[in-house]
Amino acid sequence: MLSVENLTVYRGGRLVLDNVSLTLNPGEVTAVLGLNGAGKTTLLKAILGFLPRQGGTLTEDGQPLDQLSPAERAKKLAYVPQRYDGGFRYTAEDFVSMGATAYLGAFSRPGKGELRRAEELLRALDCGHLVGRPMDKLSGGEQRMAYLARAMLQDAGCLLLDEPVSSLDLSRQHGFLGSLRAYVHRRRAGCLLTIHAPELAYAYADRVLILHDHRILMDGARDGAGFEEALRQALGTLYGPALQVDTLNGALVLGWRPADHETG
Repeated sequence: MLSVENLTVYRGGRLVLDNVSLTLNPGEVTAVLGLNGAGKTTLLKAILGFLPRQGGTLTEDGQPLDQLSPAERAKKLAYVPQRYDGGFRYTAEDFVSMGATAYLGAFSRPGKGELRRAEELLRALDCGHLVGRPMDKLSGGEQRMAYLARAMLQDAGCLLLDEPVSSLDLSRQHGFLGSLRAYVHRRRAGCLLTIHAPELAYAYADRVLILHDHRILMDGARDGAGFEEALRQALGTLYGPALQVDTLNGALVLGWRPADHETG
């Protein structure tokens, strides 16, 4: 279980996160919503140790993350960034196999067993066509699927994903999130993902967290009492009174009420 307590982060002298606390429970997908600049990516990077924090504690199963070596941290946290930044021309299966690095010796490289497992994971995600193809030649969506496979191979206790479906078309958004949710529930992993679409958060997250004005505006379980009303009010605070929120056949439906001058 990952615990974040009173996390405070400044960037460029500007307060981004102010005493933010949250818990990632095993087997739960937690989706983080918020406007651009609300601190969603900052939250992930601070947890990962990529950004300094000015306050707060981070623990995984009661162990402070600051006390872990990079290899030990990699066994706890797997990260899926917004885009592929690799400077080397790895094939998709080579890239996925690197998820095993934390479990190998200091001078060891992934071998045939890791490569075989990488290919199996890609095929299980309906991405067998990526085997043998260079990562820098894949589309953004294909790279995201390779990252998901690598995170699965890494077998960390918590997955942190930054806008993982932003470059995917509609069907692949649902395919990606469905595969992620199934893995998290099966592996009993914690999962924190940032996302812009409330409809997708409602459909696939077990918990929804909304950042606003540097703090947590809402943190609610999908099956908790009053969840839908709390979500409706929080989304109204984010987007204003023009937003219309409803549910239909178990799905969240959003509409927009144009201002009077827009309809005249």
